[in-house]
Amino acid sequence: MNRGVLYYLIIPLLIIAGLFQSTAASRIEMGGVKPDLVLLLVVAGTLIYGARSGVTWAFIGGICLDIFSGGPMGASSLALIAAAMTAGLGHRTLSRYNLLEPIGAIIAGTAIYSTVYLSILLLMHLLDVAQYTSPPWSTVQYVVMPAIAYNTAVMVFLMPLLNQVPESQDI
Repeated sequence: MNRGVLYYLIIPLLIIAGLFQSTAASRIEMGGVKPDLVLLLVVAGTLIYGARSGVTWAFIGGICLDIFSGGPMGASSLALIAAAMTAGLGHRTLSRYNLLEPIGAIIAGTAIYSTVYLSILLLMHLLDVAQYTSPPWSTVQYVVMPAIAYNTAVMVFLMPLLNQVPESQDI
């Protein structure tokens, strides 16, 4: 059972990515959209090591995001777990060396992550009896769709590195 170096480095990487994403990522923002570094790490780790490890890392990365960003505790974890489970669907079915699997995983992962996270925020606003000012379609159009495009571009850029990491054997 060769897990590789990345398997043991991913938790410190998630903590650093969560801190960076919550603080300095606005400096690399394009068109009002910041990269979802923790989501990218979780999806990449899930593609390499499977859904079980991906869900664990999603929980840890989500807690880091919630602690550093001040968002509702557990919201990022739930959204990242849903994205990891979605990305883990094709772990053994398709080869990660196939161009479409990492791209499809990050597109579906970003869409699921955004949907779950925005649903939790909407629910929190309803519980706080605050007015939800932005219609859901404009949020999808101006936040979710650009995030999908940004994360997909970053994943395409990272695919050569992702393909260099050896896959594990039944973790």
